[in-house]
Amino acid sequence: MVLGGLGICTAAIIIMFASSAHAQTATPGQREIIREQVNPQTEDALKPWLGGNWQIGAFGQISSNPYRGADSTDLDALPVLAYDAERLHIGIDGIDAKVWMNDFASISVIGGLRMEPFDPGDSSYLNGLEERDMAYEAGIGGSLRLWHGELQASYQTDLNDAYGGHEVDVAYYLPTEYEKFSFNVGGGVTWQSEELVDYNVGVRRNEVRSDRGFYAPDATFIPHLDFSVTYPVTESFAVVGTTDVKFLLDEYTDSPIIDEDYVLSAGLVLVYNF
Repeated sequence: MVLGGLGICTAAIIIMFASSAHAQTATPGQREIIREQVNPQTEDALKPWLGGNWQIGAFGQISSNPYRGADSTDLDALPVLAYDAERLHIGIDGIDAKVWMNDFASISVIGGLRMEPFDPGDSSYLNGLEERDMAYEAGIGGSLRLWHGELQASYQTDLNDAYGGHEVDVAYYLPTEYEKFSFNVGGGVTWQSEELVDYNVGVRRNEVRSDRGFYAPDATFIPHLDFSVTYPVTESFAVVGTTDVKFLLDEYTDSPIIDEDYVLSAGLVLVYNF
């Protein structure tokens, strides 16, 4: 299983370790699909927990920044380090353990970090907002092979009460291959509780000033479209490119600290397996 689990490492790093939460692009379902595209089954599959690989590499991403007064784009560069087997992934990007699976479906326990959504020092308009805490998240994920693709769903909540809410994502992906390239096209919708939306774009009463009013949002949905391509340069080295767009609905765009109604991101990952 030389390339086993490459995708979950590469795509997961995008969602867990972008410098700000709005730039977290790959959903749990998206990275699961990428993993399957580059996870050929060999005799190592008889060791689903301990028969995996180590991965090291680098990740770069550019994303639009929807916060008022901040730079229009963010650029991030980070290392990749993980262990990945057929049923277990542990890395600086998070944890994914498949507690049940067969040829058509799986259920996982997942965990990771949600970075702070913004830095009050990013612009003069954001000055005076309280710094949000980084969130330690855990939840469950599931996948189901359906028609020509896969239906993916996940639920996550924070363990350290950084925002005290929940997030649910449901998406459908169509993985395809052309020669040595593996493509993944899909999309879905993310539901965020009012606590999580407030964590991202709310303005608390002690943050109000003359040009920034109080804002307490409700729960909302965030539709998203996702695309990725994987190219194995060698049996041990691969390149993964990802891009996605999130569409911000009224609960986001009505916030006085938000200037845009979408977030567009693109990332490139280089990963070596051993």
